[in-house]
Amino acid sequence: MSLCLSRTLFCLILAGLLLPDPRPADALPDQVRIPPDVVRTLGIGTMVVSPGRGVRVIRTNGVVAMIDDRMRYVTPRSIHRLAIFGYVRRVYADTGDLVTRGQVLVTVFSPDYIEAQQEYLQSIRLERISDRSPSTRPFSPKIREAALARLKNLGVVDREIALLEKTGIVHKNLKIRSPISGYVLTKMAVSGQAINSGDRLFVIANLDWVRINAQVYQQDVPFLGLGQTMKVRLPDTGLTLSGRVIYISPVTDPKTRTVTVRGIFFNKPLRLRPGMFLPVRVLVPAGGTGLWIPKKAVFLAGGHPVVFLQEQKDLFRIRRVSVGASEGGLVPVTSGLHPGERLVVRNGFWVKAQFERGK
Repeated sequence: MSLCLSRTLFCLILAGLLLPDPRPADALPDQVRIPPDVVRTLGIGTMVVSPGRGVRVIRTNGVVAMIDDRMRYVTPRSIHRLAIFGYVRRVYADTGDLVTRGQVLVTVFSPDYIEAQQEYLQSIRLERISDRSPSTRPFSPKIREAALARLKNLGVVDREIALLEKTGIVHKNLKIRSPISGYVLTKMAVSGQAINSGDRLFVIANLDWVRINAQVYQQDVPFLGLGQTMKVRLPDTGLTLSGRVIYISPVTDPKTRTVTVRGIFFNKPLRLRPGMFLPVRVLVPAGGTGLWIPKKAVFLAGGHPVVFLQEQKDLFRIRRVSVGASEGGLVPVTSGLHPGERLVVRNGFWVKAQFERGK
C-alpha cells in the first residue's frame, strides 16, 4: 500500500510541474513601479496608440529586367540606298563600358558623309554668290536647309557642322555617338568590317530605372493594385529597396497559376542587375481603420496576449487584449486597447520581468 501511495503522490507532483499555470493574468499584479532612471537604462520605449491602417504582405519572388524604352540600338544611317554604307575605322567602346550621351563609340569611313558635306558647302557658296550679284536668280534657302538636314540625319552634331562651315574642310570619317547614357550590353562593331545602313553596332541600356517581374498566386491577385509598394531585399548586403507596382497582368499563367506583377525601381547607384532573382514583398493596405500596434509589443501571459501600458513615468500596467493575424510586423487590436494610451513597444520583456517578480 505504501508503494502505491508513493507512486500516486509522485505522479501528482509531476503533473503539477508539467501542466500550465491556470492563473495567467490573475497571477500577475495589475501594476508595477519602475524608477525613471531604470526605464532609461533598460531602453524601454513607448508610443501613443492612435488609429491607423495596417498592411497585408504578399511574399513571392521576382526577376530584375530592363525597361524596353530605356534601351537603344546604335546603327549607321544613310541618305542613299547603298549596298555598303561604309567601313569601320576605330572602335572606342566595349561590352560592359559605361558611356555617356554624345560619346563617340565608333568612327566609320562613309561616302554618304563625304557627299553630304560637299553638298552643304556647295549650298553655302551658291548662297554667297547670289547675295553678291543682284542680277542672278535669288537663292532659295530651302537648298541649304535640305543639305543641312542630310548632315543631321547622318548624326552629325552642331559643333561639327559649324566647324565645317568655318573651315570648309571635308572629313572622311563619320563619328557615331551614343544616343543615351548607359551600359554597353552588346558590341558588334569590329575595326575594318563593312557595314550597311541599319546594321546594329551596339546595344546600350540605361539602368538608372529597372523593372522587377514577380509571380503572384491567383488567390492574392484581388488584393493587388497599381501604385502599391513593392520591396526587394538584396541577399549580399541585406539592403531593402522600395519600388511601385506599375503593371498587373490580365492573364494567368496556366502552368503555374500565377499572375505577373511588375514593379519599377530607381537603380542609381547600380544595385539591381538584369537577371537577378530576388525575394519580393508587396505591401497591400488592409481593409478598415483600427488600432494596429507592433507585433513585438504583444506578449503572452498564461496563454493570453497582453500588452504593457505606461500610465505615469514610473507606473506600468498590464492589459489583456484581443488581436488578429499579424501582417508586416503589425497586429490589429480588436479589444482591450484605446486610442491615446501609451504603449510599451521596445524592450517590453524587461517590463514583463518586473511583473513576474511581483507574483
